[in-house]
Amino acid sequence: MALDLLSECLEKRSEGYVEMRHHRRETLTITVKDGKMEAVNHGVIEGACARVLVEGSWGFASTTNLNRNAIMKIMEDAASLGKVSKPMKKRIVKLPPLQVFEDTYETPMRKDPNKADMEELVSLVIDVDKKVRSFSPKIVSDNISLRIIDDKLNFVSSEGSRISQRIVRCYGVVTVVAKEKGSLASAYESIGAQSGLEILEETPLENAGLTAAERADKLASAKAAPGGVFPVIIENRIVGLLAHEAVGHCAEADLVYGGSFLADKIGERVASEKVTLVDDGTFSRGFGTMRYDDEGVPTQKTIIIEKGICKSFLHSRETAKQFNVEPTGNCRAWTFEYDPIIRMRNTYIEPGDHSLEELAETIKDGFFLKGGLSGQADFTGEFMFGTQEAVKIRNGELSESYRGVTISGNAFEVLENVDAVGKDFIMRIGMCGKEQINYVGMGGASLRTKLLLGGM
Repeated sequence: MALDLLSECLEKRSEGYVEMRHHRRETLTITVKDGKMEAVNHGVIEGACARVLVEGSWGFASTTNLNRNAIMKIMEDAASLGKVSKPMKKRIVKLPPLQVFEDTYETPMRKDPNKADMEELVSLVIDVDKKVRSFSPKIVSDNISLRIIDDKLNFVSSEGSRISQRIVRCYGVVTVVAKEKGSLASAYESIGAQSGLEILEETPLENAGLTAAERADKLASAKAAPGGVFPVIIENRIVGLLAHEAVGHCAEADLVYGGSFLADKIGERVASEKVTLVDDGTFSRGFGTMRYDDEGVPTQKTIIIEKGICKSFLHSRETAKQFNVEPTGNCRAWTFEYDPIIRMRNTYIEPGDHSLEELAETIKDGFFLKGGLSGQADFTGEFMFGTQEAVKIRNGELSESYRGVTISGNAFEVLENVDAVGKDFIMRIGMCGKEQINYVGMGGASLRTKLLLGGM
């Protein structure tokens, strides 16, 4: 057993604080593109790593060899690297005391993917592809993908912690392209959660496929939306992206050191009183949920902004000591090949109590922005995101659809202008690319604000 092997080797450590992780990731990917089977791939990666703190300096090493000699060697290598790198470190690392934990955690599931019928899963993806392509003669391309990620994580430390976790994520992604008179439009939808395969019954992949097909079909003949500053309703799926990319990163303590927008804002108003923004490692079924992070710290619900006031940052053990606060359980690594860094988990804006109709009723000339795409943001809060669809709002009523637009500006100015938040909260799946990719949850409810629109 990997946990026992790590513990046995840890007893023979020579110096410093030591933590070791074992990680086995099993991945299943099924992809159908344009009616053809693109991939049915099953893969496994497995290995272990050691991180050693020697005289205030970290060293890190990893291996794919799970035997005693290899584990002892990465401990020795990590300690050596810590000593060698010390002269180049700007700060001496100190860690706060941490309670010792011996615990296990497993994603709550009704349908364990380990017991899944592979033929049924392949048939599911093929059927969704058929329904998408038959939705309209305008559909010229589609890509349907189903993925299951099964992570087994073991953690031990020289402080005495022994933690074992199994985290399962099941999700599907659909991309559809439609064409009319030489004009192309694409649409994207996703479903999934940290869950067993029951999530495919609760949020069917077919529904995501048909939603994307309908949007692409509609937008193929749609006009481009006008640019300018407008009052808008931002759909819940885009709010999650805004919360993560443009605001959440500003609260990560390592980026706070770099001078992020929130660096000196604790206790100050940074958004409308309608806005409470949270990063939660315990959110039920959240894509970024863990009981413990990769430093063995229990995760928690961390309020970053409460009713417009900046309250907290996201911390590792190291930054928590430097800021003289408690660790928040935000240190995570992509695989055993990486050392953990400060990451968001499930970041969201808490819901309000407005219906979509109530959000729209005060807008005389604006847009309802739907369908989030990728974008970019920096730690000053400046952002630029793509949207898939812009629905015109006239005198409080939703009318015709335009092609998606880019939205840009400063996230904190956008949040300062929020005067109403909806009750249609959702948590969606996401991938964050900060230094090393990782799974995250992004959530929120539709909200009303104003911002700059530009045609795509």
